[in-house]
Amino acid sequence: MTIAIVLILIGLAFIIAEVIFIPGTTFVGFIGAALGILGIIKVYLEQGSVAGHIALGISLFAFGILFYVILKYDVWSGVSLNNTMTNKVNENILHKLSVGDIGISKSVLKPVGKGVFADQEYEIQTLGHYVEAGMPIRIISISGLKIIVETFDS
Repeated sequence: MTIAIVLILIGLAFIIAEVIFIPGTTFVGFIGAALGILGIIKVYLEQGSVAGHIALGISLFAFGILFYVILKYDVWSGVSLNNTMTNKVNENILHKLSVGDIGISKSVLKPVGKGVFADQEYEIQTLGHYVEAGMPIRIISISGLKIIVETFDS
């Protein structure tokens, strides 16, 4: 009987560990459920159906109490991420540029490459055209972080 009780308690401890300490793995929870079921089956086989029903009822009651306490006292708030990032990478990097600015292609644009505007290097792209390095370019549109350029004769 003591082995069965130990199996049930270890199973409950594994389920608690799954919920609180290592959520998302499910492996530990499955092991805990299997140990708990094995302990209850062991009680049924060794002590009979009355003791098995009692062990099953007590186990379900203990799990219900555990579940209630976890929900009532918001156990997850201590281990969960509550705030989110709202900033974007390079959010204000293009604030110095505007449509019509003139620069030079630093690398070959096939159609994406590097360009220099006002001594600052940016990633730029053309509308599908091939542009050699060192060519004069002009910004024709800025959308989000995407700078679209075209070549022109200076």
